[in-house]
Amino acid sequence: MSPIDGEGSEEQARSRRHTWLRRGVVAVLLAGVLAFLVEGADQPADPVLLPAGGSAQTQSGRVAAPVTQADPAPSDDESGSTTTIGPAAPRTDPPASTTVPAPAGRSGPPPTTPSPSPTGAAPDTIATAPPGPPAPAPRRPLAGFGEVAFRISRADGATFDGFALLAATDRSHAQGLMEQVDLRGYDAMVFRFDRPQTGGFYMRNTRIPLSIAFFDTGGRFVSSADMVPCPDEVRTCPRYHPEGPYVHAIEVASGDLPRLGIGPGSVLSFPPS
Repeated sequence: MSPIDGEGSEEQARSRRHTWLRRGVVAVLLAGVLAFLVEGADQPADPVLLPAGGSAQTQSGRVAAPVTQADPAPSDDESGSTTTIGPAAPRTDPPASTTVPAPAGRSGPPPTTPSPSPTGAAPDTIATAPPGPPAPAPRRPLAGFGEVAFRISRADGATFDGFALLAATDRSHAQGLMEQVDLRGYDAMVFRFDRPQTGGFYMRNTRIPLSIAFFDTGGRFVSSADMVPCPDEVRTCPRYHPEGPYVHAIEVASGDLPRLGIGPGSVLSFPPS
């Protein structure tokens, strides 16, 4: 073998080694590309942080599968109870109210039927007492006059107990019910004298009509009269005389003597206080 021939064979061997090296590099590259296409093409190029239970859109246009957070294992406390930590229960709104329409031809709420009494008795009712007589007006004492309880006993045995203003002095005898517009809450005014009298009464400066009854020393009824006010412009007022001596006279509102039981056969007395 000449030197020239040996150098040519070495050059050819070197060329073949370069060719196989290039082929190996190309094969490795092709294998990497193929592996990428087979295994990694379906995954996103960049990492994506997904919320628990959520999903995200990948660069390739596909939706990644939702990430499910597993419930942690339950743990027992010292009392033996088990506490489970997990996702909050879904919120549920109260159901909407449902209105049932009333049957045709009727309006308003459906009628209700009262349940029968367990014992079959009629339902309880609240009894109301009938109105009683009006309360008496409060008594208003009059200066210079006393007060006295009296009793009228009728011939049939009925009695009336009353309370009166008492005129027992000369000054109160002269004043009587002058300038008064009512009996000041009392049943009457009683005139008391130390000895029997025969003089009459008159109605000067008296504003209201009155009835008067006279009683003797034994309290027996003597007579009665109805008296009318005497105007100030009248010079002489009429006098109302008894039919006999008396030691007590009773003045009441006009026409009120029968209500007190005063009349023929009645007796006046004064119960002890």
